[in-house]
Amino acid sequence: MKTLVGRLLAVLLIGLVGACGPQKPKVEADMRDNFVGEWKSADTNAQTHTRIKRTGDTFYIHEGINDLVGTYDPNVESIMIDNGVKKVPVKYLPETDQLLITGGQREAKFSRVK
Repeated sequence: MKTLVGRLLAVLLIGLVGACGPQKPKVEADMRDNFVGEWKSADTNAQTHTRIKRTGDTFYIHEGINDLVGTYDPNVESIMIDNGVKKVPVKYLPETDQLLITGGQREAKFSRVK
């Protein structure tokens, strides 16, 4: 009887130590995933949709007949698209689930296609 109680006590102690051990770190959402998907202009009635795919930090943007490539810059939390003249940032706005594209004096917002 004492042996059985001793074994049960040992099993309980091992179970408690395992339950109180180091916990797995929480996996935070990858900010880069917010850019992926299908988008449409929020500022105009344009029927052309923009599709964004990614592989690592490289983003492939297809809009109409245009194909662009951008790279995620973690310092500014934006995709940087080099259009040949300058780099244009594409920023994700979490409060509205929109993309903000700024270039020179102009900016445009894009909403996710549901």
